[in-house]
Order: sequence, then structure tokens, then C-alpha cells
Amino acid sequence: MAIIKKNFNLILSVLIIGIVITMPIFFILKESINVAYKDFSLFASFKLFDYFKQTIILIILTSIFSLIFAVFPAYIISFYKLRFKRLFDILLILPLAIPCYIMAFTYSDLLGFNGLIQSTFNQINFDVLTIGWLSFFLALALYPYVYTTTRISFSLVGSTYMDLSKSLGLTRFSTFTKVLLPLSLSGIFSGVILIVMEVLNEYGAVNYFGINTFSVGIFKYWFSLDNKSYAIVLSFLLLLLVLFFVYLSSLLKKSDDKLKYHIKSGKDSILTFQSKLSKIFSLTIISIPFFLGFVIPLVFVFSNVIDNFFKYDFNHLIELVKNSLYVGFIASFLIVVIAFYILNVKRVASNKLINSIIRVLTTGYAIPGAVVGLSLMLLLRLMGDNYTFLLGTIFLLVYAYIFRFMSVAIFPIETSLKRQPKTFDDQAKSLKLNSMKLFYKITIPLNKYALFSAFILVFIDILKELPVTLILRPFNFETLATQTYEYATEEMLAYSSLYSLTLIICCSFMLIYVSSVLNKKNVFTSR
Repeated sequence: MAIIKKNFNLILSVLIIGIVITMPIFFILKESINVAYKDFSLFASFKLFDYFKQTIILIILTSIFSLIFAVFPAYIISFYKLRFKRLFDILLILPLAIPCYIMAFTYSDLLGFNGLIQSTFNQINFDVLTIGWLSFFLALALYPYVYTTTRISFSLVGSTYMDLSKSLGLTRFSTFTKVLLPLSLSGIFSGVILIVMEVLNEYGAVNYFGINTFSVGIFKYWFSLDNKSYAIVLSFLLLLLVLFFVYLSSLLKKSDDKLKYHIKSGKDSILTFQSKLSKIFSLTIISIPFFLGFVIPLVFVFSNVIDNFFKYDFNHLIELVKNSLYVGFIASFLIVVIAFYILNVKRVASNKLINSIIRVLTTGYAIPGAVVGLSLMLLLRLMGDNYTFLLGTIFLLVYAYIFRFMSVAIFPIETSLKRQPKTFDDQAKSLKLNSMKLFYKITIPLNKYALFSAFILVFIDILKELPVTLILRPFNFETLATQTYEYATEEMLAYSSLYSLTLIICCSFMLIYVSSVLNKKNVFTSR
């Protein structure tokens, strides 16, 4: 209570910020319940099951493929003596630079009936526009989430359990299946939950493939069929599904915290390959995800650009880059500033209220873009004609980005701030530095790498974001993401390739920079 009284103004400011940012979600919950009560039974009788079934199937298949691509490479890199280990770490997360919709567009063009593979080999004949193939393509773009969390979990195991299993005569395979995997399950499934959130948010790829997920249904009923009640029902159900996974994630985090308490970390056991054949096999397994998830899409898109180079309007490209950088910079800057401010308030005035606000803010990333966009449109309509002018403005788009990606900035900044000793604050006070001087001369310099890394990570996500941008963008305002999607849906993939390539290059360089900096400074672990 004393802390609240002492820092009342700071806590009040955080509360106001939290309410302003999260208000649309509370509104759509209320509105969804009202509409769902009247229209749920009618909608459920003929369409709901199909949306639910296809969404769940897509989640399960994408998660399985992601586990296949991620877990074994993480094991090899974590525990085996391997040259260029750090390089492999960076290469294996590079597919995150390729948005899911670009991955799906690329492979559907490559493997389709008129694509390179089926045109070259006439005896091969298959339909690529299926939920199974889509799951495979999504996994190629999303598996780095599982890879990252699995690497972290493996690193926590240390040498104790490895040495113990060796003394008990367990084979390496038995150690992997009976020791490492059980100890790392919570971390692995944390990565899987991140993938689930991305699949629930995905619109461009699933719509192109004709898969009826909740996200596709929201767009369809709101914009195409003008049935806002059904769109709200789907938003409500999607929100419930998301909240379930958020709750599951919190249980896994608690389980992981307990697990860490029991693990005695130490110097990692360095295993050597038992033969050249096993080494070649392992390196092949490591290389496949990177090759399929980054090299092939990049080469394919690049070749399309070269073939159609003189057909492109480069002035339009410059305009798209400016638009993308403009909204990305503004939103990323504001997100980092707000996150840094809130977390600093938490340092000096930590209490249950502050912790609850931060917890609510971190759920924004789990809320699909379609739901965020729809909630803001409904909120402005409810507020009346005096506020409808905000529809189709940069302000509203940036506002949606702030809510959607706040958590991306919170996690690395919070990790860095936790490593700032409290003694620094005491020493600053002894030197008669006021809070502002302490902030500028000590707190910011000590956390500059985390701040910059958070900025870039948010920036990457905003560049790739599609559903929110499609719903809330100003009239005739195109970004690299929206232009790529629109050309692809019009079967003009050759034209979309230039914008895809630009997006991939921008995101790749930023990811490489962040990975290299964070590996050196060790200021950030995972989202």
C-alpha cells in the first residue's frame, strides 16, 4: 500500500495506458456475447462446425510439421560438437523473415499444376491447394518459434542429466527420448503455442488456398457477405479459442518455472558424431528446414524478379517501401517507448495491479489481426458519427499495431531490465541524480541493445502483418504486405515477386543483425 501511495501518479499513468490500449478487446467481448446469444444457434446449425474443424486440423498439422523441422536440429546444435554452430543458429531462424502468405504463394506456384515441378515431370500430378500442403508450407515459415524455445529448454538441462543417463548405460536415442524431451516439453510446447497463435491469425495463405478458418470467415462475412452478426460470432469464438491457448501457455510457464528449479545447469555435454555417415545425416537434417524454408523461396522469388525486371514500376515500389517504413517506424517507436515506460514503472513500483496490466498487454499478440481490426471498427461505430472519421486513418492503424505487438517489445526489454542491479539506483541516488537523470544516464545506456532489438523485432512483425493492415489501412494506402497479397490473389505472382523479395530482404537483414547482437550481448532469450 505504501508503494502505491508513493508512486500513485506513475501507477495511475500505467493504468490509463493499459485501459486505452486494451479497450477494443473488452468491447468486442461484450458485443460478441450480445450478438452470439441471438445468432449463435442459427449459424452453428450449418457452418460453424466446418470453420472449427478446418481451423483445428490446420493447427494440428502445422504444429506436427513444425516439430519435425525444429526439434532434432535443436538437439544436434545444442549437444553436438559442430563447427559454425552460431551460423546455423542464425540460418535456422531466417525463415521467420518470410511471411506465411509469401511462403504459401511461392510453393503453390512452384508445385502447382502449371508449376516447374509438374511441368517438368509429366508423370507427377497432384493438387497442392489442400490443407495438408498448406500446413507444410506454414510450418516452413513458423518452425523457428519451436526451434528457439527448444534450444533454450535444451540449454537449461545442462550436463547433470546427460552424465547421469550415460552412467546408467542409456543410448543417445534413449537419452533423447527419455531424458531430454520430457525435461524440455514445456519449452517445446511454448513454441507450439506461438505457432498456434500465428495460424489463428493467418489470413492471406488460408484464403488463397480456400481453407475455411475462423480468420477467413470473419473477412468473408463482414466484407463480402455483409453479415456482421456472423462475423462477430466468429470473432467471439476465435477469441475464446485464443484465450484457451493463452491459459494453456500460462500453465506451461508455471510448469517450466518449477522444472528450472530442479534442473542443475552446468557445462553442456558436447557429444561427437559416431561416424561420418551420422554426421552427414545430421547436417542434412539441420539444413533441410533452412533450405526449404528460406533458400528455395528466396531463389524462386528472385528468379521471378529477374525474368520480369523490366515490367515493374519501381516508382510504385519506392512508394510501398515508404508507406511500410512510415507506419512501421511510428508504431515500433511508440511501442518501444510505451513498453519501456511501463516496465520502468514496474521496477520502481511493482504491485499486483501493474503486473496484471502488463499481463493483459502481453495477450495482444495472441489476438488475431482480424479480431483486432473488427473490434476497432465496431468501437468507432458505437462511439458515434463524431469519431467515424478515424476509420481508414494512419492513427487507427498504428493504434491497432500498438495493441497487437506490444508483447513483442515487452519480453526482451523486461529480460534486460531484470539484469540491471538495484544497486545502480541506490548509487545514483547517493550521487544526487534525480529520476530523469537516472533514466537517461544509466537505465537507457544499460538497456540500449534490448531497446534496439525490441524495435527491430516489432518492426519485422509490422512489415509482415496482413489482416490488420487490410482492414484498417487508409484508402489507396498500400504496403509491401498488402500489395504482395493483392497481386497473388489476382494470379499475378510474377508481379508480386518484387514486393515479396523486398520484404524478405528487409526482414532477413534485420533478423541477422538482431541475432548477431543478441548472441554477443546475451540480452534476449525468446519471445
